[in-house]
Amino acid sequence: MHKIQFAINIRLAIVTIFSVALLTFIGCQKKAGSDVQIIPPSENPYATAVSIEITTATPEPTDVPTPTPEPTPTPVPTPHAVDASQPYNWGFETELEVNGFVVDSYDRTTPISFGSGDDYSQLNGVIGFRSNNYRQNAAYGTASTANERLTQIWNVATASMPKGEGGSGTWTGSGWTGQPILVEWPAQTKQIMNMYDWAKEKDGLVEVIYATMDGNVYFLDLESGEATRDKLNIGMPFKGAGALDPRGYPILYLGSGDSYPDDDSKITRAMAYSLVDYTRLYEFGKKPDSFALRIWHAYDSGPLVDAKTDTLIYPGENGILYTIHLNTYFDVTTGTLTMNPDDVVRLRYHANRTGENAYWLGYEGSCAVWNGFAYLTENSGLMHCVDLNTMEVKWVQDIHDDTNASPALEVISETEAYLYVGNTLDNTIDASNQGTTSIFKIDAMTGEIVWQYSKTIGTTKNVTGGVMGSAIIGHGDMEGLVITSFASYDGETNEGVVVALNRQTGDLVWSRQLSAYAWSSPIAIYSDNGKDCIIQGNNHGNLYLIDGASGVILDTLKLGGNMEASPAAFNDIIVIGTRSKGIFGVRVS
Repeated sequence: MHKIQFAINIRLAIVTIFSVALLTFIGCQKKAGSDVQIIPPSENPYATAVSIEITTATPEPTDVPTPTPEPTPTPVPTPHAVDASQPYNWGFETELEVNGFVVDSYDRTTPISFGSGDDYSQLNGVIGFRSNNYRQNAAYGTASTANERLTQIWNVATASMPKGEGGSGTWTGSGWTGQPILVEWPAQTKQIMNMYDWAKEKDGLVEVIYATMDGNVYFLDLESGEATRDKLNIGMPFKGAGALDPRGYPILYLGSGDSYPDDDSKITRAMAYSLVDYTRLYEFGKKPDSFALRIWHAYDSGPLVDAKTDTLIYPGENGILYTIHLNTYFDVTTGTLTMNPDDVVRLRYHANRTGENAYWLGYEGSCAVWNGFAYLTENSGLMHCVDLNTMEVKWVQDIHDDTNASPALEVISETEAYLYVGNTLDNTIDASNQGTTSIFKIDAMTGEIVWQYSKTIGTTKNVTGGVMGSAIIGHGDMEGLVITSFASYDGETNEGVVVALNRQTGDLVWSRQLSAYAWSSPIAIYSDNGKDCIIQGNNHGNLYLIDGASGVILDTLKLGGNMEASPAAFNDIIVIGTRSKGIFGVRVS
């Protein structure tokens, strides 16, 4: 009997333990905080009633972390007007035309955004006026200046042609701005161009491309001056430098400087030429452009091309800023090159003081571009900033008088940049042919004048006084300097002076008197053995080599003939044209 009872008790214990375990497992699957009672089966006569209460503890609530919101991007400031640069201060207004239709607004489909000046071109060389979109200099590479010497190495004769609407007399040689283009073409591109065979075969050939006032474009070997191909005869005078396409496409953009109404082929216009076979790919702005407010048309300004969007940016002396989507196609393997523009945008402007007899409309300087914003000087002295993607004017600043020089752009950071530019004496001249002209430092973001450096100078109807040249933003030995020249001429006084100013303060660092006035822009030659130097030409035909840090004249080369035109350099060879019908190659050593 005891054995039977013991066995029963063991069985009951096992059942009880199994039941407790099973219900505990089930209870764990229930919501936290529920109570479960386990009662052994009452029908078992040998079971002892056992009451077990299991309570599942309520866990402490866990805080769910609040997601960190994505930070709101801080808008990067873009150029904008302040009180001192509001367009309405001068009654400055614009009108816009797209593909022949006047519109109230514009939004470019693919935005323009230029990089730094160093990133502008895929070609080696100086491919446009002051090289690139920063317009700081017109020299490529470095040179040894240890000997502190200039030596003429070749000379090529140019010619002349009668003036048209530009007045009586003749256009001769190379005039203002007159800068040459210097380019080292890729070997494959040379093979499909109309170069002479020897030029195609010469390794490292650097080609001089020089549009002059005799109506021709010359193509020369930088080292020897020998013609690399036939002249391109267009039959209209060219005062501006023109430009190559920065993508390396063999395209020359240029515009005429005078008009001949009796011959339709010689009426002024801007053009794009194929340097594969001299085909005229496209032309625009032919006088009269019906949208222009100024009668005079000319294209002394140097254009830019935005490679990413295939867009040409070309200011005209008729007061129109042109932007044109080119639809360019180039196949270097076959030499196929076509252009079929499909988005022609024209922006014109006027202000309270602009007119046909004084304070003219018109762009003679070449625009600088920072990101998607163009900075333009013009004949009435109202410098302005244009958003190239909306064609809206962001700010306007009065720099007092006719401005022919191109602004040099200094970029400090993504939100800080400055422009350096000088004006001429024209509308503000007094009865004794005297007046004041200035070099300005302008905030590219707001249009505010940071400082100005002024000189009293003389001017006449035929010889403009003031700052005709574009400035150097100095580096190396010239770090922290901005360098340019003043011209003064009143019939009795013929005077030129090169000045170097502290970029921060505008204070004069050094000044160097020349033998005569200078319209030619200075260029900087950076040395790999010696001193960083400045090259400056003047009205007496003197080409100066100047120590950039001190202003000391190291050497003078007499070329003969007025140097209105500006030089360009590739390593140690400088090219410059004169009004006396010559193109010169000069070595610095």
